[in-house]
Amino acid sequence: MPSKKFMVEWSESASNDLRSIVFHIAKESKKNAKDSFARIKKESLVLESFPDLGKVPNELDKLQIGGFRELVISPWRVIYRKENNKVVVVAVVDSRRDLEDAVWNRMMYPFM
Repeated sequence: MPSKKFMVEWSESASNDLRSIVFHIAKESKKNAKDSFARIKKESLVLESFPDLGKVPNELDKLQIGGFRELVISPWRVIYRKENNKVVVVAVVDSRRDLEDAVWNRMMYPFM
C-alpha cells in the first residue's frame, strides 16, 4: 500500500462534463443521475492512493499527447494527469464516444 496520498482535483471542464452527464441522466431518472454522480466521484478517489492506476488512452497516445491516463468507470472514462502531489481530472467522457472527437471539440469549442 502506498504511503503517499495524492489530492484529487477536478478541473472546471471535468466538472462541467460531470454536470452534463448528470443532467442528461436526470431527464430519465433523478435517482440514476444521483447514483451515477456519487459513483463517479467515489470511484475516482482511488487515484488518491494509486495515481498511476489507469492506462494511457490509446487515442491520445496516437496523437502524441502525453502525460494523461484514464480510469474507466463504465460507461465513462475519467481522463486525468498527475501533477506533483495531486491528480487533476481533466475530462469525463462516455466510453461509447470517440475520444479524438471529444478532444477536438474541446480544442475548437473550449467554452461550450
